[in-house]
Amino acid sequence: MFEKPLGVVIALGLILASLVGIGCGAKSPGTDSSEKLVVVTSIAPLAMLAREVAGEAAEVRQLVQGGDPHHYAPTVNDRLTIEGAPLVVWMGPALESSLARQMALVSAERQLSLLRDTSLFEFDGSDPADPHLWLRPRNAAAIAAQIAERLSTLDPQQAAGYRQRARDFSRAMANLQKVQDRALWAYKEVPIVSTHKAYSQFFGPAGVTVESLSGGSKQAHGARTMLDKIRSEGDGGPVGCLFGEVPANDRDRQTASHLNLGYQALDPLGNTLPQGAGYRALMEKLLADARRCLSTIPDRSA
Repeated sequence: MFEKPLGVVIALGLILASLVGIGCGAKSPGTDSSEKLVVVTSIAPLAMLAREVAGEAAEVRQLVQGGDPHHYAPTVNDRLTIEGAPLVVWMGPALESSLARQMALVSAERQLSLLRDTSLFEFDGSDPADPHLWLRPRNAAAIAAQIAERLSTLDPQQAAGYRQRARDFSRAMANLQKVQDRALWAYKEVPIVSTHKAYSQFFGPAGVTVESLSGGSKQAHGARTMLDKIRSEGDGGPVGCLFGEVPANDRDRQTASHLNLGYQALDPLGNTLPQGAGYRALMEKLLADARRCLSTIPDRSA
């Protein structure tokens, strides 16, 4: 009287078999040729560089969407994305202090913290404390090379492609660096000030000095000294440029006016670029926006 009907037994058996099959068939990203490896990046510039290396072989996801990485804290969905990602690429606590708490829970094998080893990057002409390393094309190439090596370890079948794309990108960045440096070299004598430490990697390779108004560092003192000199010698027109970050705002505009400087907001994170824009587009826009202010400064070299 306790026996189950034959049909019920067969149905239960089929359900059990299907569940076992699902469990056995589950694969981590990259183990199936039809399944793309997933790499997660913190900010848009790193997503751009990861896409340069990944091509069509891996999927790139970006955490910070239009916000400030200094203050970004991952949402519940972001934390799930981080926890399930084979690789998370971020700059490090010096830029992303809030994200650092979540990344402390991620194993070293599943993250690439780019500021952990700064010996791989160039700092000539820049502030060593400036964490915006991607604003120097040759450093962007160094980042791409690191991403390529980590992806090659995770996805050996695609390793040759990752490494070749990183090499191609490195050659392109060497040429872009020359173009950028030539364009900025003409402004070596123009006083350039930033609202915080963000642009020394961009201007520094061309021999252009950037003074920062932020903090109480030696550089901030140098900025104030330089600006006092500008005000004492100025003839009423702007003699240099103040660069802030997008969006442009009245506070920075008023600061520039008070210091006898022109003003331009720059976009080092690419927040104003179209979705899916590449790294070259980021740098070309940054250069064009910088020259929008620099080109208005009279030549006083004579």
